[in-house]
Amino acid sequence: MDFAAIATAALEKRANLVSEIRSVEADTTLSDAEKRERVERIDGDVRAAEVEARDAVERGEREAEVRALADRAGSLVVPGNPQHRGQERDEAAELRAVARGELPGADFDIRTATVGTAANAGNTAPNTFVAQVIEAMRVRSEFLGLARTVTTSSGETLEYPVKNARPTAAQVAENAAYGKSDGAWGKTNIGSYKYGVIVEATTEIIDDSQLDILGILAEDAGEAVADKVMADLLVGNGSGKPFGWITRSTGAVNAANMAGISTDNLIDLQHSILKPYRRNAVFMTSDTAVLTLRKLKDADGRYLWQPALTAGAPDTILGSAVITDPNVVTSGAGAKVVTYGDPSKYLVRQVKNLRVVRSDEYGYDRDVVAFKVTWRGSGDLFDLASVKSLTVTA
Repeated sequence: MDFAAIATAALEKRANLVSEIRSVEADTTLSDAEKRERVERIDGDVRAAEVEARDAVERGEREAEVRALADRAGSLVVPGNPQHRGQERDEAAELRAVARGELPGADFDIRTATVGTAANAGNTAPNTFVAQVIEAMRVRSEFLGLARTVTTSSGETLEYPVKNARPTAAQVAENAAYGKSDGAWGKTNIGSYKYGVIVEATTEIIDDSQLDILGILAEDAGEAVADKVMADLLVGNGSGKPFGWITRSTGAVNAANMAGISTDNLIDLQHSILKPYRRNAVFMTSDTAVLTLRKLKDADGRYLWQPALTAGAPDTILGSAVITDPNVVTSGAGAKVVTYGDPSKYLVRQVKNLRVVRSDEYGYDRDVVAFKVTWRGSGDLFDLASVKSLTVTA
């Protein structure tokens, strides 16, 4: 069933009905009672169309989620090994099967793979290749773990609603008609773009080295893919790539330059978005800019920057977490040097899951083993009021 078509048709019907209501209200040949009777009748049809559209969208989202779950469920078992059915997935065994050539490749969910906790000299427990790739991607950018992520089973373009403005309410007098306010909605097309890298090593290094060569390759691959993906998810211009979170933000506060940023600037930036968004909001800036922000003080001479008291927790400014990313610029006319908003209002769409494939034929003549890492997806902001930026003049 084409739920998108059903929802679109229902929304078009609703738009026509709203136009009909406006025509009735503007009809000078009708009495107030006749207008009220007709508007109430049409308004019932408007609500029915809204319910139909909402139901279609929700059913479509559930179907997409079920398809994604089916894909993930199908990858829980190593093909050709029925004895593993119903058991917990053994990623290490799958990667060994890929390395031995028993499997052409394997898919892994970027959201579920985990690794151990480093302590003292570091994590001494070996991790699977893919877990290390994913961990490198996560470490490379904290934003990836804060944004909303959906997984689709195919890469067709998705039409997703974008909230441009909220509806407004007004006081209603007795026996008077309610004002109409639909807010402002648009839509964005979220496509899918492929990102990947091939890393390679000679069979001699893999067989003979005392170092965790595959672990080093995995970290390199994860960082390489993460660097490119996160650059587009944050500052992509939407042309052949995602629309970035920072790109979609609007400038709310301006300073002359990084050195000119004041405490009041950050307070103004924080309050440029509504309170509901501030519950999950974070400050994002570059690591270079942190030096400036850490020196800011309040009226009583106390530093705004509050270091985290526990390992793994973020530092904060004005009660909001601070995260950094190398894609945030620090200078240039109109440059967005500090961004503040709710990352969960940004949608990261990934197609299937992170894919790792080993090939012994790629460098057969050189005895080289290659690992290809692929991530496919895109992203866009679906609530434009949820994020603002501090810009500089120079």
